Amino acid sequence: MEAPHLDNTDWLSPTAALTQFLPLETEVITPNPTTPTEAVFGFRVGSLGFLVSSRTYCEVIEQLQVNPLPNVEAWFSGLINLRGDLVPVIDLQLFLGETATEHKKRQLFAIGQGDKAMAFWIDGLPDIKNDFVQPLKQLPPLPTLLQRCVSSGYFHNNQLWLNIQFDELFKTLGRQYATEGTAL
Repeated sequence: MEAPHLDNTDWLSPTAALTQFLPLETEVITPNPTTPTEAVFGFRVGSLGFLVSSRTYCEVIEQLQVNPLPNVEAWFSGLINLRGDLVPVIDLQLFLGETATEHKKRQLFAIGQGDKAMAFWIDGLPDIKNDFVQPLKQLPPLPTLLQRCVSSGYFHNNQLWLNIQFDELFKTLGRQYATEGTAL
């Protein structure tokens, strides 16, 4: 049996063959600029809601002892040993000058990993927030210590939610700690 003779003069080049078909118009998806492209975690501290990107490493910490330090400000709760790393624990509610919440309802929430981690007392467990439609055009007056750290804000279900740049917040907390004249 004889093999059929193929005339390869009518063949397309590999590139032309792969690019000859364009996607149908209905297949092209364009993102809506007012809709967030990712889900975020939301947690509350006192009267404020904070948002953290789902790309940021964070975790709720349960049953871990906070070791207090002498001669520190009240908002600096102490240190925890998180998988061999000493992580500072901050009470943002006290830091922002609000009255403290009952401690048995609060959770520890760590943001970051290793020596770049910091833990905060939060009110309840964080939850996924993906239903924010549009950021506020102008942020309401914020505590001075937060002004440099907030990139945007949302008002949803009678709650102000702030998009925080946590690396900037960590630096602000460090500067505040240093200016208060306390040392570890």
